[in-house]
Amino acid sequence: MTSNPFSKLKVRHVLGEGLLISLVLGIYLSYVQGINGITLNNQVVPLILYILLFGLLCLWILADFHRLGIKLRYVVGIVPSNYKWLPIIGLVFLVILFSLSAYFVSFSLLSWIAPGLVEELMRQIASNPSAQSSAPLLNNLLSAIAILIVAPIAEEFIFRGVILQRWATKWGIHAALITSSLLFGILHANFLGLSMFGFVMGVLYIKTRTLIVPIACHALNNLLAVSAGFFSSEPQTTSVVNNLEQLRSGWWGGVLLMLISLPWLIRFLWQNWPRQNTPIPYFINASQADRQN
Repeated sequence: MTSNPFSKLKVRHVLGEGLLISLVLGIYLSYVQGINGITLNNQVVPLILYILLFGLLCLWILADFHRLGIKLRYVVGIVPSNYKWLPIIGLVFLVILFSLSAYFVSFSLLSWIAPGLVEELMRQIASNPSAQSSAPLLNNLLSAIAILIVAPIAEEFIFRGVILQRWATKWGIHAALITSSLLFGILHANFLGLSMFGFVMGVLYIKTRTLIVPIACHALNNLLAVSAGFFSSEPQTTSVVNNLEQLRSGWWGGVLLMLISLPWLIRFLWQNWPRQNTPIPYFINASQADRQN
C-alpha cells in the first residue's frame, strides 16, 4: 500500500508561493513601465500576468511534488473507459444557469445594502479577460489561452488536485470539499455561483478519480461564457449588468434560473456526495497502480 505524501504538503506554502510570484511579477512590471518609460497595453498585460502567474505557480508546485515524492500521474488519474460525457455536458449547463442566477439574486440583494461594493464587483467581472469580436487578434489569442487552457488546467490542478486532497488528508473528505469550494468562490467575484461550481468539480474529481473530467467541464464552462461575450454586439464593460436599477429589476429572472437549476444540482451532489471515509483520488490511483505492478 502506497503512503499518502499529501500529509507533507502545506496549502499555506502553495498560497505563499502564489503571493511571492505575484509580488515579483508586479515589481518587474512596475520596473518596466516606470524605469524604462514603456507603456504597456492595458488589455494584454493582465492576460500575460495571469498566464505567467498560474504557469509559474504550477511549475513550483510540480517542484514541490518532486521534493515530496508526489507523483503527478496519480493526481491526474485516467478517465474511466466508456465514460459518459453527455450527462456531464448537461451538468455544465446547469452550473452555468445557477451561476447566472446566483449573480443576479445575490448582487440584487446586496445592492440594497452595499451599492458601492456591488458596483465595484461588477466592474471587476466586466474587466475580466474575455474574447470579443471587436478586440485585437493578440488580445483574443491571449484570452483564449488564458480562459480555455490555463484557467481550467491550473485552477483544477491547484484547487482539486492539491488543496482538496491536502485538506482531505488533514480534516477529512467532507470538510475538504466544503472549505476548498468556498475558497474557490471567495477568490471570484460571484462567490455563490463559483462556490457551487467548486462543489460540483470537487465531487466529480472524487467520483472519477481523474482531473481530466473537471478540467474538461471547466473548459466547456469557460468556452460557453467566452462565446457569449465574443458574439455580443456590445463591449464587455457594457454587456455585463452595470446599472443597479437594471440589476434590481432583473432579480426575478435570477430566481427563475435558480428554481430551474438548483434542484438538479442538489440532486447530483446528494447522489454523489462521498462518504466520510472515502480515500482521496491520489491514494486510490496509487494503490491500483501498486496492485497492477
